[in-house]
Amino acid sequence: MKTICSPTRRSAVAVLVVSSVLLAGCAGSGGQHDTAPRTLQTMTPEAGGAIDTLRWALPEGEPTSVDPAKVGDYSPAAVATNVCEGLAAFDADFNLRPNLAKTITKPDPTTYVFDLQPNVRFSNGDPMTTDDVVYSLKRNMDPEVGSFWSSYYQSVSSIDVTGPNQVTVRLSRPDLLFESAMATLAGAVSQRKFVEQAGNRYGAPTGGVMCTGPFTMQSWKPGESITLKRNETYWNREHAAKAATVDFRIVTEPSTLTSALQAGEIDGAYELPVSTRSALANSATGSVYDGPSTQMIELIPTEKAGPMSNVAVRTALDLAIDKKALSQSVYGGAAEPLKSFIPPFMWGSGPARAIYQQAYDKLPDTTEANIEEAKKLVDSAGLTDRAFTAAVGSGDEAGLRTLTFVQSAAKEIGLDMKIKQVQPTENSEMFYDESARAAVDLLYAKGYAEMASPLAYAPEFAGEGGLFNWTGYSDPKVQDLLQQARQTDDPHKSAQLFTEAQALFVPQRLAIPLVSPNESLFLKNTISGAPASFAYIDMPWAAMIGAK
Repeated sequence: MKTICSPTRRSAVAVLVVSSVLLAGCAGSGGQHDTAPRTLQTMTPEAGGAIDTLRWALPEGEPTSVDPAKVGDYSPAAVATNVCEGLAAFDADFNLRPNLAKTITKPDPTTYVFDLQPNVRFSNGDPMTTDDVVYSLKRNMDPEVGSFWSSYYQSVSSIDVTGPNQVTVRLSRPDLLFESAMATLAGAVSQRKFVEQAGNRYGAPTGGVMCTGPFTMQSWKPGESITLKRNETYWNREHAAKAATVDFRIVTEPSTLTSALQAGEIDGAYELPVSTRSALANSATGSVYDGPSTQMIELIPTEKAGPMSNVAVRTALDLAIDKKALSQSVYGGAAEPLKSFIPPFMWGSGPARAIYQQAYDKLPDTTEANIEEAKKLVDSAGLTDRAFTAAVGSGDEAGLRTLTFVQSAAKEIGLDMKIKQVQPTENSEMFYDESARAAVDLLYAKGYAEMASPLAYAPEFAGEGGLFNWTGYSDPKVQDLLQQARQTDDPHKSAQLFTEAQALFVPQRLAIPLVSPNESLFLKNTISGAPASFAYIDMPWAAMIGAK
């Protein structure tokens, strides 16, 4: 599963690194000069006490829905993960543990048995039942629902109640991603009665949601704010919310966000715009924290016949871009240059990480420009037309600066790149409507993966029929290797199979990888406790924030 992001909306999958040297636990202060070396941390210091109201900004815009089945973007995820929760859960390093399921057992490679926590209640006080669990999981398989998470259920053959407090899921074949998916909103449980009564309004401002998380929806004023209140009947008292209310403010204009954070009018925000994080680097009101991330910035070639349909030309453009300089000039050094569109934090922290690292080290280093080699490739391509167009959403300051940087690199090797700024809605449509991108050759994309697994992302580019495989790439060996990697229970074997496939598809430049931005978090000086890594996207992060 992956997601491509526009300036205001992350639509259907995630394009989402961590410095292996700098990855740290939960130490240190985030406030620092913008040009200083950054120590990445997964957690901020633990909070010490309760607070009345947490005022939080949503820089990526207003959610379209907080129905867990339909959440596929930064803002809706930031809200929904504090209201709804899954059978499993991640910590800030993407380590997996049971959650609404007290235990998760696997009697064979295709069977998962979830023994549920006793006495779990929805935020209206009603008990969570096995029927609610089965209903919620099956919603993701219903074409009428159109769940964002349906691909995680592709191997599911049945979901049944198998005991007084037990649900069993059977697969048609092993699936390495399924259990981890239960820690995302793919495994969230909604109350069946409430969903059915709300109908199409479920998750909308007029319909609300009914889940088991540490907060519940109090109000939603479209275009203005969303307010959550603490769930006083939350089953997990050890992790009950420290804030009585959370007031989400929709603030998409960077200068407005900067001013509000500097003035202390808003207590914090994730996904800081580049100009905002730079302005806040030495703020007197709070600190900027850098965390590891599964996000990435990349350029995706479209179906259009032209220079970018030629692998040699895409390779030349990749070689011409000095990604280390890009990281410094656009992202202030808060981004890791990439050789592949799979950032290192996506490898996870398990024993197979070394296999991914060794394979990544063997990939050609494209993080520094090689202009001479790039020119040779362009000359050898025999182009009759060296002009092409790259699109970016209007208002995306980092996107425009990135494409301007790429435009200069293209010119240096004899390519004529034009930049087309499109309205955010049109930009979003381009990722899912071939006709909408008919006039462009490359799309600037920011995205992420919801879990630390390359298999959650790569098939969308390298797999036949992949959501972002617009060049028609097809290699039976790659398809077979990716399928085998997902269908094995052995993480070491899976990593070996994946990296074998990676060695074949990376040279095809199915996407031109640029950088993986650090997760960026701002916290007011009076509060702490938030996850600093991108794993916050799956966590009830607001419940963890309290007074210092």
